[in-house]
Amino acid sequence: MKLAKVGARMAIFNLMLWLSFGFASAETNHHATHKPEHDMPKMSLMKRMALDLPPAAQEGLKLTMREHLEAIDAIVAALAREDFAKAATLANEELGFPKHHVAMQREPGAKFPRAYHDLAMAHHQAAEALGAAIPTKDLKQILPHLEQTIHACVKCHQAFRLPD
Repeated sequence: MKLAKVGARMAIFNLMLWLSFGFASAETNHHATHKPEHDMPKMSLMKRMALDLPPAAQEGLKLTMREHLEAIDAIVAALAREDFAKAATLANEELGFPKHHVAMQREPGAKFPRAYHDLAMAHHQAAEALGAAIPTKDLKQILPHLEQTIHACVKCHQAFRLPD
């Protein structure tokens, strides 16, 4: 069981690392380094929409995205240690709706497209559902919610980017 937890943690960490590079790069060229499809997460072939944000809002968004990545990492680590209380607190406070309010304060003058807002709300809802599932201490209930939370991150990163 411990080996499976370590393997799951490494897979999630690798996904989060991939996400952080995807969001940080201003331009994504899917053809520059072709890898077999089975080696890469499925990517949308559509061009990612650049968010038109003032510089201060861009910096605020970058900070929030890094904190989301760090929170996912810390949640996975807490679950691997079976520290369910810590994992639930992180899910609720660092990924749930309280973080949305912090992010709004960090992004002065930002006007996000409706699709971005919808994806952000789906992410916060998934995180809150994760936070509610964690106290069960049942990984068969927790992991699908963790997957949905990460999937919400992936969908947003596939659709949006910061400008060049």
